[in-house]
This record gives sequence, structure tokens and C-alpha cells, in this order.
Amino acid sequence: MKISAALIALFVALAATGASAQLASIESPNVFELHGSGTTNPQRFFWKVMDILEERAANPIKLTYRGVGSSTGQSDFQADQNHFGSGDIPFKSDVHNTISTTNGKPFFHIPFQLGAIGIFHSVPDSAGKKVELDACTLAKIFSRTIKYWDHEDIKKLNPTLNIPANQAIKVATRTKGSSSTSLTSQYLNLKAGANSAECPGAWSLHKTGDANTKYGSDINWPADVEKVEGSSGMSNYLAKNEWAIGYVDAGHGWEKNLKEVELKNKNGKWVTSKTAEIEKAGTSVTLPTNFKNSWHEISLMDAPGDTTFPICTFSYLYIHETQLNGESARLLEAFATFVLSDEGQGMLAEFGFVKLAADTLAKSRVALASVNWGTSTAWEFETATGKNKDGNAITGAAGSGPNGLKVFSVKRGAWGDYERGVIKSDLEKLAARVATLEGHHEEPVKWYEDPQNQIDSALALGSLAFILGFIGTVLGGVALTRIKRASGSKYSNNIV
Repeated sequence: MKISAALIALFVALAATGASAQLASIESPNVFELHGSGTTNPQRFFWKVMDILEERAANPIKLTYRGVGSSTGQSDFQADQNHFGSGDIPFKSDVHNTISTTNGKPFFHIPFQLGAIGIFHSVPDSAGKKVELDACTLAKIFSRTIKYWDHEDIKKLNPTLNIPANQAIKVATRTKGSSSTSLTSQYLNLKAGANSAECPGAWSLHKTGDANTKYGSDINWPADVEKVEGSSGMSNYLAKNEWAIGYVDAGHGWEKNLKEVELKNKNGKWVTSKTAEIEKAGTSVTLPTNFKNSWHEISLMDAPGDTTFPICTFSYLYIHETQLNGESARLLEAFATFVLSDEGQGMLAEFGFVKLAADTLAKSRVALASVNWGTSTAWEFETATGKNKDGNAITGAAGSGPNGLKVFSVKRGAWGDYERGVIKSDLEKLAARVATLEGHHEEPVKWYEDPQNQIDSALALGSLAFILGFIGTVLGGVALTRIKRASGSKYSNNIV
């Protein structure tokens, strides 16, 4: 039987239509976006989580976080200028009441990690490798009552330090809006303020514009204090200026190999944020029964314990109880879910933070589940088993399955991410090798006369140079690939 050309064309058209309809179930015409802002301390953790989610999603999504300081993040949140805020300090009670009651927008403080603010210095190693300062002495240094490293109060605490006469102390502080400033000044006011048992009045500085409040994110520092922008600004200043002192998120300080001041904790023990057990501070307080209530009175400052660090804090997500942002709300739900997941909590140590205690984590997850996320479909997470964490099959939006829309799959990835992991592993091995070689330098001349040691040193340095060059090539290739992928995408730029 002879089939007409018109009938053949009809069959082809129907087949094409069916294929198109089938693919439509796993394609999205929209870009879903999520934007947050706040404290700089967890920004690298957030950026890594966001990068992972973008790689695991079939949908085109865009997630960003601006590290601008806790106070600015709170202001953005109050003004509806972000989808979520984050901070290392809770909202003050009056502001919390204004947002929740006056403006009719109840919101949650959701703790997601524990961190510490360390006091770091740049005293040269030639003067001594350990510096111990109690709160009274620190208060005088930051208030500029003590201006020289050879002051008798410092020498009394550090008798073995070899300090040149009249060696000036360079004091660095953060610019406006820093939770690090708020927490450091809170600690100094607690231990050396007007009600101090040891040194009343040693700390007398106050919040800018409020002489009655002795701590906050913006302090009326003396004129000769150096103000720096962000955690990176602080670490850069300490790296470039000898005989300086400042404060920064402990994890950031560790990453930059800064030297930390040993502080005296509540039990009278000398500790650093690296040697102390930060997690113990998180179990020293009673949390609000409802995470929508004010957290203003919650403080982990100067908690008891021989190994407890004195300047600790929760970091919070600020999330409205009722979400009105459609797909962005569901993306926020997925982001926060990942942050509180076992995988997310397991990543915190990489950035110098401590995961929540089991009881606190459970309460944070309950609070997150209490949010009204709206009517759009929630995102799902596919594990290595091909199912979700509860062992259930992945549905996908509109029944599209694990290949479909609104599914984060651990089975998706990017070559650049894999390659960076390999490079990181190689660098860690190389760093260990270099450390071993450095350990042999107790008799440097005798050691280096050994030809094999000379060869080992040359190989280590050569390997380091090659790896660093390779890193640049890989990162450049990843960036170029992503640019090409973005420019060649068939998706529209509709923002949801």
C-alpha cells in the first residue's frame, strides 16, 4: 500500500510533538533565584553549599550570598531586601518586636553552627611565640589605655616575651556592622566593664551614638585605631603589620595562619579557640521554647568549663514564618535543609566552625519545618541510593522522576569540582611532606649537606610550583566552560 507524503509528514510531526512533550517534563523555562546577606563569618560555607546545589540541580538556579556583616544583614532582612538574613548576633528585642508584631511578619532565629571570635596578634616570633592576655588587659589595649607592648601589665602576664622598649601596639578593629565587634565588645564589657569584679571601668567605650550601651556592632573607637573592612581586611592587616592586635572569626584566623592570643576562660585556664572545646558553650544555655521568640538574652559568652572558650556564639538564619516569594521560598527551604543536614553539618569543620549539638540541631529542624513555604512544589534530594534519605522514591515535579525538575541529585556533578578535590588532596599531601622536611631543620647545615635531602627539597618545591600552575589552568577552564554554558543556554532569563 502506498502511503501519501502528507500522511508521512503527519506521523513525523506527531512523533516530534511526543518527544518534545516528554522532554518538557525535565526542562524549565525559568531561572529560580535565592539571595541572602549578612555576617561574613559563614560566607565561605554558604558559597560552597550554594555551588553544590547549583551543580546538583537540573533546573537552572542562581544562589548568592553577600557577606556584609550581621547588622547590615539584619537591616536588609527588616527592609525585605533579601530572601534570608544571617548573623552571629540575635535581633535586639525591640527590633524583633517591630518586625514580628508591629509589621506583622513573625520570623525565626534558626541556629545552624557554633563559632568563636579569636583575638589574634602579629608579635614577631623573635619576641616569643606565645602571648597570654586576660580580659582586663585586653580592655585596656583596645581602649588605648595601654599603648605599648612592654607595659607592665603585659610583661607581668608574659615574663618571657622579649619586647623592645616602647614598642607601640597597633590596634585593628572592624568597620560598622560587624558581629565580631559586637561579640568582642560584649566580652570586654562583661569582664572589664563597670560591674567587673576584677577591673571595674577598664572597659568604658560605648556604642556609637549611645553612651549608655557599652557594646555593639559599632563602637566609638579611639581615633588612633585602624578600622578594616571584613574578615579578610583584618587578616591582611595583621599579616602586613608587625606588633598589631585585632579580632576575627576564629576559623578565618586559622585558615590564614594568624597567631592567636591565649585568653583566660571562666575557670581561669589559658585557652585559644583552636585548643578549646567550642561545642561546650552551646550546651551552657537554655534555648527559647519557640524559635520565633526573641533570642536577645541568649548568650554563650564566658561559659564555665576548663576547656571552654570565652567568646563563642551561634550563627543564625533569619527566616520569615510565612513565605511569599514563590519559587525562591522553596529554594530557601532547600538551602536551609541542606545546611542543617548531616552532609551540611559535616562540612562546617572545614571552615573552622562546630556543628550543632544533637538536641539543638533537632530543634532547628523542627523550626524550619514550621515555616509556611507556600503552595509550589518542594525540592527533593536524591541520595546515592537513587532514593531520598528516608528510602522513598524520587517523585520530581509533575511526576518527572529523578531526572526531572526540582530534584537535587548527588549523582550530578561537574568535572571542575572533581578536579579541585584532587588538587586539594595533592596539596594536603605536599604540605605534609614540606612540614616533614622542615622538621629536619634542627641542624640545617648538616641536614642540607645530604644529597638525598637536597633532591627531596627540590622535588617538593618543583611539585608545588607545578600544582599551583595547574590550579590556575583548571580554574580558568572551569570559568570558561561555565561562561560558554551560560551564554549558550536555551533557557530564558525569566526570574522566579
